[in-house]
Amino acid sequence: MKKIKFTASEKTLFIDYNIENNAIKNINNTNIINDENLIFDIKYFKNNMNLVAGFLNVIIKNENIKNAVIVNADLIKIGLELLELMPTIENLVIKPDIPIDYDLHLAILKNDTLKVINCYTIPTYLLERIDTTKNVKIETRNEVFFISNFIRINKLDSYSDIFYKRKLIINYDFNEADWQDFNAFLSINSYLKVLYFEFISLDLIKEIIKYLKKYDKKNITINIKGTTNNLTYFDGLENYVKKNKYIKKNNIKFKIDYTREYKMENFLKLLNFTTVKYILVVIILSCVTGYGINQYDIYQSSKEINSINDDISDLLEEYINYDNDIPLESTDENVESQVESSSETSKPSYVSPYYKNYAKVISVLKETNPDTVGWLTVNNTTVNYPVVQSTNNSYYLTHDFNRNSNSLGWVFMDYRNDATNLQQNTVIYGHNLAKDKLMFGNLSATLNPSWYKNTSNQLITFNTASADMQWRIFSIYKIPATNDYLYNTFNTQEEFLTFANKMKSRSIYDFGVAINANDKILTLSTCQGSGKERLVVHAVLVE
Repeated sequence: MKKIKFTASEKTLFIDYNIENNAIKNINNTNIINDENLIFDIKYFKNNMNLVAGFLNVIIKNENIKNAVIVNADLIKIGLELLELMPTIENLVIKPDIPIDYDLHLAILKNDTLKVINCYTIPTYLLERIDTTKNVKIETRNEVFFISNFIRINKLDSYSDIFYKRKLIINYDFNEADWQDFNAFLSINSYLKVLYFEFISLDLIKEIIKYLKKYDKKNITINIKGTTNNLTYFDGLENYVKKNKYIKKNNIKFKIDYTREYKMENFLKLLNFTTVKYILVVIILSCVTGYGINQYDIYQSSKEINSINDDISDLLEEYINYDNDIPLESTDENVESQVESSSETSKPSYVSPYYKNYAKVISVLKETNPDTVGWLTVNNTTVNYPVVQSTNNSYYLTHDFNRNSNSLGWVFMDYRNDATNLQQNTVIYGHNLAKDKLMFGNLSATLNPSWYKNTSNQLITFNTASADMQWRIFSIYKIPATNDYLYNTFNTQEEFLTFANKMKSRSIYDFGVAINANDKILTLSTCQGSGKERLVVHAVLVE
């Protein structure tokens, strides 16, 4: 028999199920209250939530408890409802690895006392809604810029995009994440008029209609692309539409878009070989033109990045000359001679690691971009950039240091990290632009034995305005796309050590570096293998 159990331990209230043997039928054991546990029949709990909250508030006050953990996924919603009655609980961990959906986001909005909620993941549009409505910090354990294909294809980047969207494109069969976001979309949107299907199946159409009916959507046009594959479903679709009362009653219209591709596909059967040849030439020219446009965009973006690098170099040279702040030390044996002959040589390169006063350097760079939080250098690679940080993990995927649109982006810190008081795992991202070796494009050099066995390469410099820091590499690996290395906070020392040792076990080389419970680590992450893999470098703070 399943009951709900509350346990107070280590200044934390745990909310979980208590499974009892069905053979025990003593009604006096239905609800149990003692010093260790409060166990309630679920029906009793739901009917007497205020009373249960009263019991719990006494325990919470006596034990000075401010933290709560919801252990079971089925209890998340009712747990959030209970916490509305427990104003002294400030921090909540939602332990199950499931995304926050629309209904759970509504439950969070009802709470006025929680200050921090740690969850597995939450869609960006719901996170934005919470950020603009409530004074609560949402921490996620999953990669924050992950979105479903439904959200990405329809460019639903914000809550307002979802609210005002008039036309949706559906070009594949939905998975579970897509259905969750489609359900949330319909619960938020007020202006939907057109569903354009580039791909259909009878099951997909039927499920879509169920969701439209659930939210009582009216006057919707379902436009289906007239491809040969889609047309094979039309007989079955016609029969389904005729029998569905909701479709007729709510003016759900179906239209076929006999596209140019469909007409061409059928028209080609009547063409002679010469005509087909000319059409193929046109298609090839179009592909070549498209490829050329893409390469030109990369070329222009690279030029802009290189120009920014020059501007940063000039800016720091002016700062050094103005402040007469000659660097005192260097990891380069030739720096001393470079300093002595500085008046006779060309301007110093900003990428040199001998700029020791990073607090001033970052202060100067903040005048250009207030998002600047640090400086990252990886020896014997081209990774040598100021690091920026936005309020999300998507902005600097498509914007450069000057905050202009740029497909090459910039090197940026995870928005959940704090550059002033570093968490136990600080994560930095960058695009892998191998051809031009920009951003993290040259980070793949770390996979070469000649690189990672060189002890001078095993120290990474990452400095902030608060501290100059050296980090020793303890793990380098490639792995299929995953998010399990992106946790930045840990509930216990044991949890952190388990995480760190798991990352060490993946390494392509044993660096012989020990990780302690109170250590802080740095994680560099970039795409590898056309986005299907991740290249990851972990280093531990040594000074």
